[in-house]
Parts: sequence; structure tokens; C-alpha cells
Amino acid sequence: MDVLEEKRSTPELRGYVRQRIHRMRQAMNRRGVDVTIMTRPENVFYFSNFNPIIISHVPYFIITGDDAFLLVHSIRHDHAINEGAVDKVLCYGKWGATQAVAMDAADAMRELLGGGPLTLGVEGDYANMNFLENLRNKLNVRACVDISQDAMDLRLIKDPYEIQMCRISGELVDLGVTRAIEALNGGASEAQAATEGQYAMRQRWQERYQQYEVSGFSNSETADIDSLVVWCMSNERLTYGCDCPTSYVPVPGDLTMPMSWARVGGYNVENERTVMVGQVNGQRASAYDAMLRARDRIFSMIRPGAVFEDLYLAAMEVYQDAGFGDILPGRCGHGMGLSSHEFPSVTKGSKLALAPGMIFTVEPGLMSVQLGAVRHSDTVLVTDAGFEFLTNSPRDQIIIKGK
Repeated sequence: MDVLEEKRSTPELRGYVRQRIHRMRQAMNRRGVDVTIMTRPENVFYFSNFNPIIISHVPYFIITGDDAFLLVHSIRHDHAINEGAVDKVLCYGKWGATQAVAMDAADAMRELLGGGPLTLGVEGDYANMNFLENLRNKLNVRACVDISQDAMDLRLIKDPYEIQMCRISGELVDLGVTRAIEALNGGASEAQAATEGQYAMRQRWQERYQQYEVSGFSNSETADIDSLVVWCMSNERLTYGCDCPTSYVPVPGDLTMPMSWARVGGYNVENERTVMVGQVNGQRASAYDAMLRARDRIFSMIRPGAVFEDLYLAAMEVYQDAGFGDILPGRCGHGMGLSSHEFPSVTKGSKLALAPGMIFTVEPGLMSVQLGAVRHSDTVLVTDAGFEFLTNSPRDQIIIKGK
């Protein structure tokens, strides 16, 4: 019982969730939408604070003009009631003695939503054809409206609970990257360093934060019960961006890069650090220096009202002046939160202005097969006065001796 009480949603969190639903209902009114049915796990979580972790039975979050509820398979009922942050949980399907509206989810929606006709809000970037066709067969659908961007726009500005989770995530990813660098400095392989970093993160979570789930958002094929991750790559493999670490032990002249995500209570931030092993060649040293200066240029500009595109162009100007115009990145940052790469991107054409409560990464990087890659990634929170670092690993040159 104590464990269940520790994991129950607080009244404060329930209040934030009600505010999210209210703002979504306002967006629906502007778009002429009668009912919104969400299936993307991140959006279901955003409006309910419920992550079933395994979604072989799809959870739905449904918002009407005067109602909002979770619709889950009966096997997920107790989990949703105990840990979700909504007052109404309804079920479909058979499991034990739990009462269900209907055996099939679409049949349950027909019972709950009536005969229509309905203008239906759906996630156009996620809902599949079979799902939409099933809804059309079971409900009296007048039209479908894509509400994907509406939901993403709501997720742009984090509330205090979301910010708290991101701060804890920042503490964990700092620890993971720091421990990985220490291991590399002692002659560890990429895989050994990643393992040491992940263990340090898990130990800190177990000691201080285990009331918060560290599970990711899964799909119908797999479940992500632990999202405390560190990975590390070196030299030309750095152009992959993301891949499993290997048994390679970095040697003098190499560039290697520990990277980390940690999802806490649904939310994650990112930390990446490029490490020089001993003395590197002139191209790598020059690129590293340019990367640090490009980041400083962006940091000097972060404040409410600044435009994402301007941050990108300023960093690219540094790279152009340094002679790296032929390998410019397509973006130099991205949103963080429920997704590991969230809207918006720090890129050309992104005219969105920064506002307090936005969380995004600053990571102007350079990469090529010859260079490898240079990239420090810090996650920042836009504040009324400027910004706050959510990650706090060393931000200047990092040099280790290696093996």
C-alpha cells in the first residue's frame, strides 16, 4: 500500500492535467472539432499522466465538449486508476471482473460518443488507416481534422511539474556522461563506459527518485521499461548520431562522445559531450574550437522573443567563418520533453519565437567521415530573464589520456 500511495498522482499534478485538457478543448473549439481521440502514447500520457508501458492493447484519451476520459483495456484498469491523473477511466475488452463498456475499443467509443454526426480530431501524423476506417465504420463521422500540431503546440510550454521532471532528468544525464568520461579516461571501451554511466544513473534513481517511473513510450511490438541510457561512439561512427557502443577502446588522436537520455516521470533531457583523446589533428582541433564558439553565440541570444531560426543562422555564421561551410548541420537543436526529439527544431525556416517554459537542446555540431563529429549538447529552459541550464557537465574542452 505504501508503494501505491507513493506513486499516486498528486492533487497538484491533477490540476496541471486538467489545465492541459482545458487548453486542448479550446483548440478543438477553434477548429470546429466535436471529439478528439488520441492514440499517440506521448499525447495519451500528456493528458492523463498514464503510461501503460506495454501497449499491445492500445490506450486512448478522448476529449469531448464536456467530458474527458481514458479508455483502456480491462487489464490496464488498476494501473490507470492508481497512477493516472484523471478522474474517469473506462474499459474495453475482457480481463477478470473489471466491467467493460464493450469488448472492442471502437464499439466502446460508439456506446460512449453516441450517434453523431461528429467532426473528429485525430493525430494525422500517427493514426493509421485501419484505425481511421474502423472509426468511420463505427461512428457517424462527418469529417476528420488533424490535431497533431495543436497537441504539440500545447506541449511546447512546460508547466512546473514537467520542469521538475526535466531537472531530475538533467541530474541523471549529467551523472551518466560524467561517469562514462571517467571510465574512458581509465582506458574503458565504449561499451564499458556506457555501462558504467548507466549504472551510476540507475543507482542515483534508486536512491533518490524511484517514486518516478523511468519507462519510455512503447509500441505494439515492444515495451521500454527502463529509459536510463548512455551510449558512446568514436571517430567515423559518430556520423551515425545514435547507435550501440562497441568494444572499441579510444586511443590518442580519437574523438569519442558519450551521450545520454533519462526519462523521469515521462520527461527527458539530453546531454552529449565530445571528448578529445590526447592530442588530435588540426582539423579536429579547429572544428572543436568552432563548435564551442558556435554554442557561445547561441547562448548569448537565448531569451524570450528570440527566434529559433536566428539562433541557427548565428551558429552557422561561426562555422562558415571557420571554413566548415561544406559540412553544416541541418539543425543545431531540438525540443525536449515527452519525446527525445520534439518540436521545434533550431533550424532555418523555424520562425517560432522563444517563450518562458520552452525546453530545447543547444547542439551545433559538425560531422563527416573524415572529421568524425564535434558536438556538446546541453538542454536549456527558457525563463523570463533568459535561460537556465538543465544539464551542467563541463562546457569547454574535454581532454582525456585514454588507453
